[in-house]
Amino acid sequence: MRIFVEEKALSYALTKEIISKYPYELIPSYEEFSWELLPEEELINQGKRRLFILDFKGEFLKPCPGTQNYICCGYQIFHIGEGCPLDCSYCILQLYLNRPGIKVWGNLLEDGFPRLKVYLSAQKRLGKVVRLGTGEFTDSLALESITHISEKLIKLWHALDPLALLELKTKVALSEEFFQGLKGDPRIIFAWSVNTEKIIREEERGTASLEARLKSAQLAIQKGFSVAFHFDPIILYEGAHEEYPLILEKILQTIEPSKIVWISLGTLRFPRALKEIAEKRFPESKIYAEEFIQGLDNKARYFLETRKALYRSFKKIISRVSDQVVFYFCMESERVWEEVLGLSLKSSEELRERLDRVAKRLCSL
Repeated sequence: MRIFVEEKALSYALTKEIISKYPYELIPSYEEFSWELLPEEELINQGKRRLFILDFKGEFLKPCPGTQNYICCGYQIFHIGEGCPLDCSYCILQLYLNRPGIKVWGNLLEDGFPRLKVYLSAQKRLGKVVRLGTGEFTDSLALESITHISEKLIKLWHALDPLALLELKTKVALSEEFFQGLKGDPRIIFAWSVNTEKIIREEERGTASLEARLKSAQLAIQKGFSVAFHFDPIILYEGAHEEYPLILEKILQTIEPSKIVWISLGTLRFPRALKEIAEKRFPESKIYAEEFIQGLDNKARYFLETRKALYRSFKKIISRVSDQVVFYFCMESERVWEEVLGLSLKSSEELRERLDRVAKRLCSL
């Protein structure tokens, strides 16, 4: 991977740490960087191999970009960068053609961390629990060997002792070496996006196998951390209704259910513009060939009955362990909650309260 550093980002601590270990090229600014004249799919491919360390002037803290038309979990994002070296056919980051490449904010320690500390301290004084993640615009751990950002955040949690959970969502595997020097903390959740073996093999380039993800989760628990899993996106294909429940069974057989903080479920959804780009980059993929409707959030979604059928394939297992594991839908309507799980959940606020209760329990351990 080639590393490019903006001149304005050269003096920052994170930048200095990275370039002390890796060769880099200095550029005047990201906006002035000269990209080759390539088709959009090739530009995205090239961007996967280029890391830019930038002077970031945007918001480090922001709410999850959910929508008012579906029930949202309401977690907060700590914005550590954009882009991902992994390459999933359904990834919405493929749409960011105006900002190709992988970006890390060089001023994260000078500007981002202080703002995070102020925010967490203020919420603690108010007695408000925080659920915060870093995996919305990037994979939380895919660049960890270069940046060590998650390691720094974990150490910040120990020093600050906030009334907050930190969820690190990823599709990579972790080793014993990663955990060296890190003190276990149940408020730190290592969360894996999971899928069937077929989808991992065919649609998630560069990611760890399901087996490796589950072994990593076992290791995280052994080290004193919490774990979570996200079936998102659940993708329709022949055999999906049989294979997805088997993956959930495998998780519950590998990981003691009481050790799992939560498991989310969400079916494939995407902005319409993603289809054309993804089909060019993944011509062998068949996931965009299904029938879709335009949802209330203007994203393409499976028909309601199709989504409910996919969710219902999990229902028997969910019912068996619902007293030990919290399950929730990501960006679904109250009708889905009622007709699949029999839960009357009317608003995003109700889901937030449901998950906040879990957070408060972990923060009290």
